[in-house]
Amino acid sequence: MPALLFALPCAPDEPRGNVTTAMRLGRGLTKLGWSAARCDARTDPADWPTADVVVALHAVNAAPRVTHPRLVVLFTGTDLSGTPPAPARAAIARALACVALGEAAAAEARRLYPECAGKLTVIPQAVEPLPESKWPASVPYPDAASDLLLQPTGLRPVKDPWRAVSALAPLAARRPQLRLWIAGPRFGKEPIPALPPWARWRGPVPREHLRPLVESAQLVISTSRAEGGPPNALLEAAECGRPILASDIPAHREFPGAGCLFGDDADFRAKVEALLEDLPAAARLGKHLQQRVASDFSLEPEAAAWDALLRQALAAKI
Repeated sequence: MPALLFALPCAPDEPRGNVTTAMRLGRGLTKLGWSAARCDARTDPADWPTADVVVALHAVNAAPRVTHPRLVVLFTGTDLSGTPPAPARAAIARALACVALGEAAAAEARRLYPECAGKLTVIPQAVEPLPESKWPASVPYPDAASDLLLQPTGLRPVKDPWRAVSALAPLAARRPQLRLWIAGPRFGKEPIPALPPWARWRGPVPREHLRPLVESAQLVISTSRAEGGPPNALLEAAECGRPILASDIPAHREFPGAGCLFGDDADFRAKVEALLEDLPAAARLGKHLQQRVASDFSLEPEAAAWDALLRQALAAKI
């Protein structure tokens, strides 16, 4: 049984998208004959589990730390912005293969990392259902009469988490039942502004406790400025049958798609209000997205594509 190691830019148990991706891939590939482990790429490589192939999740913050000769790099999003540092480009140059989560991400990877030419594969991110769970004890129940908007995201500039607060303030003024919950970890020294009474940061909610919050929301939103592919949080919300509104960026055009995107703040407010005023339309949108993730983002094709790629890396002469 070949051994696979996911090198992460964070601790292996943090509530982050990279961890969700690694855990999902690990479960899928275990069914296909691999053993899978995870490690924090910031630690000493000498302490990492033994592996036949290493997948680095992040070209900048994980790949340069990998010394293993059988390296596969997964572009996860924030490594596809700015100017790549020399160690990241060197890691891409020596990698046996690279993976992007969508066509838009692949185009950006080719532009920023010409070293990936000829060895870049697009494997769309699949969705694994959020587990059934009880309501998390750290979060109070929402008022039954409220219009709850959930923004599942980490607090970092690229996710632009506070845009929703300023953009929706005029709507909250005339719709007092509006509530906005931001659920996700704080990164670094990201400042937390003073929030109005209708908006709350609920802190990091572990994935295993997130489903009740998603199912209680009238609408799940994303104001992100960039993503490496269709994001886990939105795919998971769609699997729960929730309607989604997301910023108009390339990854969001791939999912949730044109009918769920907003432009400026006025457009954002108008589309939020329209869905809150027409609950049958919101339900139809949620059902449509649920059906789409079931057909286009299923687990088996993702695992099979990764299995084929990793077995090529395993067989490569180095």
